[in-house]
Amino acid sequence: MEQPTELKKLAYISVLIAFGIVLNLFEPSFFSVIPGVRIGLANIVSVLALLLFGEGACILTALLRSTIGSLIKGALNPIPLGTSVIGATSAAIVMALIYKLFKRHFSVIGISIIGGIINNFAQFLVVILITRNKAFFYYLPVLLFLGGVSGWIIGILSQLLYNKLKKVNISNET
Repeated sequence: MEQPTELKKLAYISVLIAFGIVLNLFEPSFFSVIPGVRIGLANIVSVLALLLFGEGACILTALLRSTIGSLIKGALNPIPLGTSVIGATSAAIVMALIYKLFKRHFSVIGISIIGGIINNFAQFLVVILITRNKAFFYYLPVLLFLGGVSGWIIGILSQLLYNKLKKVNISNET
């Protein structure tokens, strides 16, 4: 018996969220010399949700996986919780807007690079608003550059995974 399309979509999005939480929990800090810098492998699921199910799924996936991941980690302090949730959600919103309005002009990698930069910029704003420490402004160029590099890596990985998932027909048409 064929399952309703919305139920399948919900199941796939739930798996993406769970996968994002697992990636978030187990991703090590690759650049331990630079405080707070990670590749952000969990962002792969936001890009995949965008490509497979559209803008709303992208934003929902980012919001839920970052919130639940932070709660599981016990990161209830406003800085780790705020940077995770606001960074991921802001990036997802911007990526969704670019995808909706300009997808013919941007590759998956380009959209992901912008998402990585927005993620780090939003996280920077959270830290500045909470700490009111203007010294962090010197750190902003480094964060934006590394956000672009992370976005590039996430974009490549997302494109590779998306190409594999297309072969098993997981998408809006499911």
